[in-house]
Amino acid sequence: MFRAILAASLAVVAATASALAQASPFEVRYDPAIPDARAAFGYEFGEEITPPQDAIDYLYTLEAAAPDRVEVVEYARSWEGRPLAYAVIAAPDVLARADEIRAGLASLADPRGLDAASRAALIADLPAVVWLSYGVHGNEISSTDAGLRTAYHLLAAQDDPMVESILANTIVVIDPTQNPDGRNRFIQSFRAARGLEFSGDRYTAEHDEPWPGGRYNHYLFDLNRDWFARTQPETRGRTDAILDWRPVVVVDAHEMSGDSTYFFAPSAEPFNPEIVQSQRDAQSLIGRNHGTWFDRLGYAFFTREVYDAFYPGYGDMWPTLQGAVAMTYEQASARGLAWRRRDGTTLTYADGVNHHFVASLSTAQVVAENRERFLTDFVEFRASAAASADDPQAMIFSISGNRWGAERMARNLAAQGIEVGRVAPGASACGARFAEGGFLVRFDQPAGRLARTLMEPTTDLPADFMAEQERRRAEGLGHELYDVTAWSLPLMNNVDATTCRRSPSITTEPVEPEMPIERVTTADSAAWGYVIPWSDAGQARLVAALGQAGIAMRTSGEPFRIGERRFPSGSVVVPRHGAPADLDALINRLAAESGARFEGMASSWVDDGPNPGSANFLALRAPRVAMLWDEGTDPTSAGSTRYVLERRYNIPVSVIRTGTVGRARLDLYDVLILPEQGYGGLSGALGNSGESAIRDFVSEGGVVVGLGDATRWLASSDVGLIPAQRERAADTPRDGSAGTGPVVDGTVLANVGELRVLEAEAGALPDSSPGALVQVTANPDAWMASGYGRGAAALVTGSDIYAPVSLDDATTALRFAPRDDLIAGGYLWDEYADQLALKPFVLSTSHGSGQVVAITQSPTTRAYLEGLDLLLLNAVLLGPAHSRALR
Repeated sequence: MFRAILAASLAVVAATASALAQASPFEVRYDPAIPDARAAFGYEFGEEITPPQDAIDYLYTLEAAAPDRVEVVEYARSWEGRPLAYAVIAAPDVLARADEIRAGLASLADPRGLDAASRAALIADLPAVVWLSYGVHGNEISSTDAGLRTAYHLLAAQDDPMVESILANTIVVIDPTQNPDGRNRFIQSFRAARGLEFSGDRYTAEHDEPWPGGRYNHYLFDLNRDWFARTQPETRGRTDAILDWRPVVVVDAHEMSGDSTYFFAPSAEPFNPEIVQSQRDAQSLIGRNHGTWFDRLGYAFFTREVYDAFYPGYGDMWPTLQGAVAMTYEQASARGLAWRRRDGTTLTYADGVNHHFVASLSTAQVVAENRERFLTDFVEFRASAAASADDPQAMIFSISGNRWGAERMARNLAAQGIEVGRVAPGASACGARFAEGGFLVRFDQPAGRLARTLMEPTTDLPADFMAEQERRRAEGLGHELYDVTAWSLPLMNNVDATTCRRSPSITTEPVEPEMPIERVTTADSAAWGYVIPWSDAGQARLVAALGQAGIAMRTSGEPFRIGERRFPSGSVVVPRHGAPADLDALINRLAAESGARFEGMASSWVDDGPNPGSANFLALRAPRVAMLWDEGTDPTSAGSTRYVLERRYNIPVSVIRTGTVGRARLDLYDVLILPEQGYGGLSGALGNSGESAIRDFVSEGGVVVGLGDATRWLASSDVGLIPAQRERAADTPRDGSAGTGPVVDGTVLANVGELRVLEAEAGALPDSSPGALVQVTANPDAWMASGYGRGAAALVTGSDIYAPVSLDDATTALRFAPRDDLIAGGYLWDEYADQLALKPFVLSTSHGSGQVVAITQSPTTRAYLEGLDLLLLNAVLLGPAHSRALR
């Protein structure tokens, strides 16, 4: 039925669409035995937007037509069950020895065991792998069809010298749709809005995607920020595949504003300092070839602007730090089949397909013509990292304090091809003793450059670049930092790490990515029941699982001691009385699934602190969690928060559209989460009825949790659920009548500094932080700080700084550290850091019978701040216990 409807639609617009679809920019004859787009889809490349399943089906169609030159490999399934696959395209004799070639490339990737002759022999023999990936953002649409067109061209072009050179010297891997769920969402929106004719008007519905848009995957992640966090199945499958093939060049094809042109490398400043000169030179080599083709064909382009090479979570930067020459390509987007630019010209979907197609072939052409150079540069990158003598030489991170975080981080690093060794309990190295053991990562290994930038507190920005950013700020211009400036995994996982100036001589056991985290228990009697120390998020995961199994538990509001064993506030006791007969088997099984620690309690007697029967122990049960969804919320915040709770801790989250809240049954839930605000904000999306419903929910015993700038809504005068006030910038003038009106008081300016003060916006907010990691300290008496006796690191972005709150009005559970200890990693403007020090990070207060929690900087950003997972779990699991709702 759908194909019939599509055929009818195509017939109506055939003349217009055919005019927009362009012939190949290359003069070439095609083999009719290879199915083209019309044979497969009923339209030419660029006439229509190909759905993700059709794109994958076309790869299999090509494989069936040329099985000696194509192999299709499914590497992942999306959350919605859609396949992700790549096509390996090579000459028949090359494809026939694919396993041998992968083994040879793996040897080059770890050249420590190769002598010079063996290395030279491999370089002389092996093809270079070119990895072309498309559509990581689902609404950046033209690249997928460009990838399909590239595959067709490589297989169908006859007697073409460029294609012959490419197939003689390279293996081309084409990954046409990196985000099938997002692409499907965009196409459904586009088709639903499409009429008799498609429109180039940017304001029509076919270009105006409804929330959340097609950019993101099912859990609303920006997959181009996920490469080292590896939270999503699409990313995990892709990084595994790249490690399997070891490409020397990786392309990540995107789209940008429809009013722009085309971007290709060289990248913009800043460059990550782990990038070597040969990689920068290769970017220029490839870029010059693109420029030649684009000039010949009349395509406009730009280079060295906007798109930098610094943050290691990009789809170009992670492969770069593995040794490839990886690049982002950006095509102006039609966001449909046509886009009328501001200058009056029309950009078509076919234009985008053609431009990406040409850039893709040009990339493969350069690698084919310089095969040995690219292979040599790749192996030199890996060898130089393995032989590095730079300080520091290694890092050991401890299990003590956050066992769950350390164990998970070790496995994540190992999954990225980084060698990680388990350090035995009691070992000493690098001036520290690791009583419970730890993990060693040496930087003198082939993946050492990636390991170093992921683990060091700060990856240095070039001094001249930062000086220019400070100049721009002084002149009232925006900074040019494209993403966050800090991403240290030990800091983000809240794991203590020790830096080693020299590589330590200690024995370790290798860590494998899929190793289960072992549960830990004691031989103490459990005649009365069990206690689960509230020390990390893995412990909370066990508590959540027990709650879902219907087990009655109680959580302590104060620390307590049993003999020599000490348990922090938040710790949970599990009484045997009233529990099912299989409690022992159940807690052992669930602890094994979480890798958690629990201990037996012979009786309810404690030697210090409250007994389990005290009012300081509160009943705890599985929470019923809801979250605001849709207009007024930020998609990535809503998605990452839902992902953390559901996929990491198995806590279901019911999402309620903001426009529905006013009539929703909020009384069915214990916790309501407000993600960060999106376009339009929460006030407009919720309306008066939604605001009233949320206030009533709290008053009647619910827990409301606001993340990031949702604090603004909670603190607004209309809502008044948290007594927080945002601060203006401390160094800007205040509003006043003397400087307003058509006539103002005269001034005499002694210097430029006085001029800058007058030019500053009166009452302006602090200059926005691009993203730095800062230390936070805990209030030991606050339930929301449970498990954070050592403090933690938070990611600070934006301009929100909140004033201190009276002790009578709210509890500041965690606050930002004093100025001298504040910055943990990255770059933060001096005046911002001065003002942020000691200000609130987490606030909580009672409202009626319920609780309101405001976390002023989101703990769930990109789901990579795992050290703050326990903070969210405190609100979700412990919050209902601290409310006074009638059960």
